[in-house]
Amino acid sequence: MKYELIIIGGGVWGCSAALTAVRAGLKSVLLIEANPGIAQESSAKAGGIVTDLVWHQDDVRWVRRSRQFYEEALALSGDASILQRYGMLTLAEPDRAPLLKMRAENLASQGIQAEIWDYRRIQDTYPELDRLASDVTGLWTPEDFHVNPTAYSQAVFQEARRQGLGARLGDRVERLEPQDDHVIVHVSSERLMAERVLVTAGTWSRKLLNTAGINIPLRPYRVQLSSLDFAGGYHLPMVWELSSDVYLVPDGPHNLLAGDGTRLAEFDPDNYQTTGDEEFLANIADQTVQLMSLAETAGLRSSWAGLCGGTPDRRPLLGRVQDRLFVAAGDQGFGVMRGPALGELACQVALGQAQAPALNPLREPYSDFPIRPGFTLEDEL
Repeated sequence: MKYELIIIGGGVWGCSAALTAVRAGLKSVLLIEANPGIAQESSAKAGGIVTDLVWHQDDVRWVRRSRQFYEEALALSGDASILQRYGMLTLAEPDRAPLLKMRAENLASQGIQAEIWDYRRIQDTYPELDRLASDVTGLWTPEDFHVNPTAYSQAVFQEARRQGLGARLGDRVERLEPQDDHVIVHVSSERLMAERVLVTAGTWSRKLLNTAGINIPLRPYRVQLSSLDFAGGYHLPMVWELSSDVYLVPDGPHNLLAGDGTRLAEFDPDNYQTTGDEEFLANIADQTVQLMSLAETAGLRSSWAGLCGGTPDRRPLLGRVQDRLFVAAGDQGFGVMRGPALGELACQVALGQAQAPALNPLREPYSDFPIRPGFTLEDEL
């Protein structure tokens, strides 16, 4: 059997691409995922913030389209855990207050709700943030929400299965072998054939394409999150504190996700520490306590680390790398915000239904380029 399309990687991007493929009318689409379940790696370890605080016009469009995917998945599945409408409060010291105001004006010009809050407004609304300096400025974006990437991916995967998607879970692709009129996918002890292959394997994408002699400019770097236990509960939105780059995300009435542990160095996706390191745990505890006294009595439930894909220009790698072989990778730390839209676009490019020349995955040769954070309030670093 020759599949019309094989998608390798079952995270947010891959599952969104799979649903796009079956909706496009393809009758033989196969999704292969190395783990026994959907979205168990980078997607599962993401913070899950979806915000319009992006600069690039492509990102603006992709976030808007991704919001539609998330809303649709919620409506289709009825799984309330997919999406939580917390809103986000971005906090800045005086030197960056003008930047917040500029961003508020930019959002308003797009018809997106955004308000500048002074210290008093922040305290009146969220008194738990009782250790902020009196000269702090806040940007309130009430339409921002939190997504459970695993729940979303599972919902999309099930809908795609209902429409005819084939799946192999717990099978790791060992090698890709492009031919003139098809691609051979070596998995377990089998050789699968496909007219087209789309690699959406996150930070494993470079290693996988290496088996076909292709080296894309992708460097995996490590990010960390912790889950804090507030026994007495709390009342907070999502919070992003710019000076420390700490972000807080509600996770139920007693648990709060807290992250700031980006490590801008390359890591091997098959061999890295998957729990938070001691430096991160000490730093996140200190930074959270500096925001609110309630954190002094909070306990650590767990911590984990995942990998993000860095690219030379901080833009995604999406498109053809060889005849019939395509890739979508390079989330740069905010893949969940744009993931469904990028998965859709990658599928459309692979099927010849769209073009994305600016995202050509081979636009720059691989090198040890400096890894930079992807999601920042400024348009450039």
